[in-house]
Amino acid sequence: MVKDLTQGKPSKVILMFSLPLLLSMVFQQLYNMADSIIAGKMISNNALAAIGVSTPVTMIYVAIAVGCSGGISVVVANLFGQKKYRSVKTASSTSLIFMFALAAVLTVIGYFISSPLVKLLDTPSSIEGDSSAYLEIYTLGLIFVFIYNASNAIFTGMGDSMTPLILLICSSVGNVILDIVMANPLGVAGLAYATLIAQAVAGIVAFALVVIKMKKLADGEESSLPAQSFAKRAFNARLLRSVLAISIPGVCQQSFVSVGQLLVQGLINGFGEQTIAAYTAAMKINTFCIACLVTMANAVAAFTAQNMGAGDLKRVKQGMRSANVLLCSFALVIIALVAIFAKPLTGFFINTQETSAAVSSAAVIDTGAKFLWITCPFYVFIAVKTTADGVIKGAGKLFQFMVSTCVDLVLRVALCYALAPSLGFLGVCIAWPIGWVIGTALAVGFYLSKSWQKSKFAVAS
Repeated sequence: MVKDLTQGKPSKVILMFSLPLLLSMVFQQLYNMADSIIAGKMISNNALAAIGVSTPVTMIYVAIAVGCSGGISVVVANLFGQKKYRSVKTASSTSLIFMFALAAVLTVIGYFISSPLVKLLDTPSSIEGDSSAYLEIYTLGLIFVFIYNASNAIFTGMGDSMTPLILLICSSVGNVILDIVMANPLGVAGLAYATLIAQAVAGIVAFALVVIKMKKLADGEESSLPAQSFAKRAFNARLLRSVLAISIPGVCQQSFVSVGQLLVQGLINGFGEQTIAAYTAAMKINTFCIACLVTMANAVAAFTAQNMGAGDLKRVKQGMRSANVLLCSFALVIIALVAIFAKPLTGFFINTQETSAAVSSAAVIDTGAKFLWITCPFYVFIAVKTTADGVIKGAGKLFQFMVSTCVDLVLRVALCYALAPSLGFLGVCIAWPIGWVIGTALAVGFYLSKSWQKSKFAVAS
């Protein structure tokens, strides 16, 4: 359902809009975690480690897709706020064409560099083959990943957070079923094929729904404009430049984060299969918690973009205050749950019946829980940062958003490498909160500087 975010009480509008987004994210994370959980439980802890090695690489692809989608969502939302519905259609088709072409190029490149990249990460020989296989198969589905993310961005920009939720529920359930069916006969490769199939179905259905929604959208205030040829209605270079202007800083930021995670993964790989498995399990939980906060902040970005398009700056400020209270309260609940259930949550990924010289299940759980206990109290900083980021992104100030996040990341990676030689895995754990605190200070500083208020951001069609 398309929703106008420029009307209604800001706190209620943001809450009601963010809830479907939050549920969508929960299912998306379950979708992403299914491979790891089933790998550890149904195959082996080494299989869990193998997927853990592949994950930072797959996240680079996802980072590019998500970064581009951020630009698509903001542009669509801004045009929707201006009631330029014909331009909304053109921006949507232009974005989908671009994402398809980009994904095709990345698929070819990614497939051939998968195996060399796994070797470059100093992956233990016992899991190298499975890691390479998983990564190669995952790469074959990139076109569906990109189309799916672009379609969801279009829905979100138009205020429709329910369609992505329904799609994710269906694809998540399908992925889990396929994982269970394909894990035993094919091992890690079977999990990769299950993900590929689920992504393909989700991407195709999402694209079809976008086409249907665009056909139903009236041209509105632009109905009096001259008719355009099909080619001009399908692809507009000016709108693509607007999307890229917002997307490129986001892609850089997202990719930079993923490359940083890749560098940290290379450091973790040197600690052996046991620490790799623990870090993989803990990071899945950590990523899930942070994604909850980031997803709710995405509602702030859409809210800001529509209201900036409508020229209502006062309403944006009201939304910022309401979102801050909402996200910080939510963060405190997450912190309590993770602190209490760190070991059971980590153990959910681990095959506790497995015993080997390389991997001790009890030690894996203890190591993973240690990471969570050290990092989770600082989720409240993530809540504050993502709220400020939402306003900054929605106002079109992506460079500032990129700076705060990249500074956070550089510090985390540098501290990991600086502290690990003397403190081991504990040094990696300590590095994360330090980066978060500094990144939050920068994001809040950019918001308080009020430079985003001077933005004349309005997409020209």
